[in-house]
Amino acid sequence: MGLVRDMGEVRPYDFQRPHQLSRLQLDAITLITESYLRVASNFLSSYLRTPVQIQHLTTDQMPYERYADNVKTPTVITVYTLNPYPGSALVECDPVLALSIIDRALGGPGLGKYPGRELTEIEQTIFRRVMDRLLELMRQSWGTMVSFEPRVESVEYSPAFAQIAGENDLVMVLRQQMIIDGHRGHLIWVWPYASIQPFAVAVSRHGWGRDDGAEMVHPKQKEMMRHVARASISARVILGRTEITLGEFSQLKVGDAIVFKNRYDQPLTLSLSNADKFQCVAGKTGGHLAVRVVGKLEGDVDG
Repeated sequence: MGLVRDMGEVRPYDFQRPHQLSRLQLDAITLITESYLRVASNFLSSYLRTPVQIQHLTTDQMPYERYADNVKTPTVITVYTLNPYPGSALVECDPVLALSIIDRALGGPGLGKYPGRELTEIEQTIFRRVMDRLLELMRQSWGTMVSFEPRVESVEYSPAFAQIAGENDLVMVLRQQMIIDGHRGHLIWVWPYASIQPFAVAVSRHGWGRDDGAEMVHPKQKEMMRHVARASISARVILGRTEITLGEFSQLKVGDAIVFKNRYDQPLTLSLSNADKFQCVAGKTGGHLAVRVVGKLEGDVDG
């Protein structure tokens, strides 16, 4: 065995867990995940017509057995692949949240008391569609660094039927808290080492992380701007509001006019992600209906 002359090259090695991501690789993945969660919450808020909050809590590495032992069943587990990368990953959703999402997607109020149970076939189909969209948004969030095609494989209700890794295999666990219509529950993403390793390499290559012992390297400004530019938000303009009785509504016919409370020459309000931000006026451009921003709303300090 040769002598080690440069102690700066020596790193701890755990023979029971031979593959581990560095702390800063985990921090970089967490940063990208938080950016993705903002886009995902905006999509869900628009799609479900109600505010949705998703807060990232922790990022950990642990054996898959340890994660599985802490899962309370039944739960809603979506297993998905990350083609062309090997293996599968999963996202676990609290059944109460899953049923609230399904209720909202079907036009319901999303305010009921939901039991912890498995989904019916119809509910499972609707939930898979929502997960397909969330996975597509995740692909877009990573698009500047890693190219992959996520696809839902199955929906399970126990980790015993979602064996994405061996019992002692290392997995990365990202825990989040989601709030929908007062329902609060967990959202947990679990990635095996074989699946997350290409992403960890990518964040290091693009300057999001560093090797242990090196100075922190922040993302390049141009790449950060590309991530911000790709983030989507919902924009909405309400032309007017009024109130009519149910009897008046039942007698409406083609050609009837409904008078709004606001005047035609008053500015309209442009809302971004459910927050009123700008004043605007209605018009047309290129044969399409449009609005022109004429000023900011008073009292808006966020910009």
